[in-house]
Parts: sequence; C-alpha cells; structure tokens
Amino acid sequence: MSIARSAKLLLIAIAVGFVVGILLGYAVSITLPKATQAVLADWFKALGDIFVRLIRVVIPLLIFFTIAAATSSIASARKLGNILILILVVYILTSTLATFWGVLAGQIFTPGASVGLQVPKDYKPPTPPSGVDILLSFFQTDFNSLLTVGGSMTTIIFAIILGIATVLLGDEGRKISQYLSLASKVMISFVRVVMYYAPIAVFAYAAWLMIKYGPPMLGAYGKFVLAQYSFSLLHFFIIYSIIVVLGGLNPVKYFRFQSTPFLIAFTTRSSAVTLPYNMEAAKRMGISEELFGITLPIGATVNMDGTALYQALSAMFIAQLFGIPLTPYHISLIVLAAVVGSVATAAIPGGGTVMLAYVLSVVGLPLEGVGIMLVVDPITDAMRTAINVSGDNASTVLISRFLGYKLQPQ
Repeated sequence: MSIARSAKLLLIAIAVGFVVGILLGYAVSITLPKATQAVLADWFKALGDIFVRLIRVVIPLLIFFTIAAATSSIASARKLGNILILILVVYILTSTLATFWGVLAGQIFTPGASVGLQVPKDYKPPTPPSGVDILLSFFQTDFNSLLTVGGSMTTIIFAIILGIATVLLGDEGRKISQYLSLASKVMISFVRVVMYYAPIAVFAYAAWLMIKYGPPMLGAYGKFVLAQYSFSLLHFFIIYSIIVVLGGLNPVKYFRFQSTPFLIAFTTRSSAVTLPYNMEAAKRMGISEELFGITLPIGATVNMDGTALYQALSAMFIAQLFGIPLTPYHISLIVLAAVVGSVATAAIPGGGTVMLAYVLSVVGLPLEGVGIMLVVDPITDAMRTAINVSGDNASTVLISRFLGYKLQPQ
C-alpha cells in the first residue's frame, strides 16, 4: 500500500475516533455521576498519554538520525553551510511574520477584554532569562541530554556537527553516512508504526476533553480560538502562497500536496510524528531529497510559525484578562520572546503551552496564564501544529529556489 493511501486511511480512522470520542465523552458528562466521570476521564487521558510518551521516546532519535544522515550525505561542506544559513534566515523571518499576526489578532478580537480577572495578591513579575541563559540552554552539559525532548536543540547541533565531521572524512565517511541513513529510515518506520495507535489516542483525548471540561467551558474560549484559527489560516493561505510562488511552485499544487500532512498534524498535534508524511509531500512537490532531508527534520523542532502566532496572541489575551496595559515596548518584547520561544518549543503535543511560560515571564505577565491556556490547549495545539509543519515545506520550496535546485512536482 502506498504512503499516500495509508495516510488517507489513517486520517479517516483518526476522524472517526475523534467523533466517537466527542460523542461518548458528552454522553458520559450528562449521564454518569461526577465521581464516575472523574475515573473515566483519568483512564481516557491515560490512553492518550501512551501515544504522547511513545512520541517523546522517538523524537530525540528521529531528529538525530534524520539530520545526521542528511548532512553527512552532502559531499560539499560549502553547500551544507549555505543550506543551514538559509534555513536560519527563512525560518526566523516566517516566525516573526506569524508573531505579528498574533499581535494583530489580539488587538482586533480583544478576546480577553472586559473579563476582569484579578491579578494574584502575591504576584511579582518574574525575572526573565538573559540572552546568555537562552544561548547556553541550546548547549546542554552532558551527552544524556541528547536523549531527552528538552535537549532537542543540542541534539540538532550535535547531529549537524556529526554530519559535517563525516563529510570531512571523505571516502571513509561514506560508510558511516550509509549507517546513519539506514538508522534514519528505521526511525521514520518506527513513527509510522506508532501512528497505528493514533486513532485510539485521539478518541481517548476527545472523550477526556468532553468529560473534563464540557461544552460550556469550551464555549468560554470561543473568541480566542476564533482569533487564533482565523489568523493562522490567513498566514497559511497568504504568506505561504507568496513564499511558494517566490520559490517557483504553483500554490495550488502546494496546498494539494500539503493537505495530508496538514490534517495529520492537526489530529496528532505533533510535528515529529508528521515528519514522514511531510517528507512525502515535499517529494511530491519536486523538492530534492538532499535538501528536505535537512530542512524538514530541523524545521520539525525549530520552525514553529503556528506556535509563534499562538504565543503572541496568548500573551495579548492574558494581559487583557487581567487588565494589564501593554505599551509598544511590551509588544516588542512579546514579538521577540514568541519567536525565541517558538524555536525552543519541543515537537510534542502541548509543547507550545509549556514554552508560553517563558514568553509570559519575559513580558512580566502572570504565570497563572499558563493554566488558563491549558484548558483549550488540545484545540489550539491542533491548528498551530498544522501551521508549523506546513511552514516547513513552504520555506523549503523557497530555500530550494535560492540554492538553485530545480523543482520537479509530480
């Protein structure tokens, strides 16, 4: 069975699981006693958490081997350097644009205005980490950090250096490159195996969400979700259309090929899990495997347009909830912190909400806002992850043009 066909069947199974989970969760929330609901909610969440834990196990190895294999396969160190520089420039540029969308969405929709939450009495604006602290956090102090989600930036750096070192070995390094390539294929296959469990996980999480929060609680955040989804889709259709046109690809083809990874990312909420499907889409867009083998694994961890938009909008939302005025200086801090925070966000479900604490601390907003956003995290995370993975391929199309690769879409 082809990858495209299996992906479509998987999406159907995930969609069925989601609908059944919502219906079952709603039925439980209106028929069973509260104590029974709490027990069932815990079990449903546990079934979903199994999927998350499997993802957490594979992410460090998936990132390490795919990047190391891709960098070691490029014979020219100069070409590799050009690719990495362009990745950095393009990814930061698109994330910054997404952050401005988030600020604009907060100003237009004002989702938290007039709510009037009280700032905690003991609240003191936390001291944000310095630029030096942020820089050093990318370079962990021991090898064990490479095997953790939190050390993903260190893993990327180590994998790139290993790939470069392999290239510099010349003919001797080609044997190592072949082993790295084989290990990369095994990790991608591992992800596809884990994905067979995704429909059960989505079903379980949907049921847990309905039992725990119920329709009234979800409705209270409707304005925020509307703002996030509206501007995320604007970024998807407008910014990515411009980017792929500049890269020499028909936007219609981009959206057609990107639809499958978009939906898988939306339902699984993981950039890492979507990586094999994003690679398949890149291949269909005619992008060279030599290029997307580097850009997409790195992008799955550091290129987070959807997360940057979400974090900026969330900061605006939380400030409005607590009635805290934001000056142009504060807004500029939000933009900067959201871009940095999105880069440091792990490619796992809910990673954007975890890094939101960093953004709030930089601006000096109450960290209670993280708990407030956790309520709608499953809903908001779905859209921001879909945008994240779509940005990886759009950016790769543009990078391909800059480097002189010729697109050969299917």
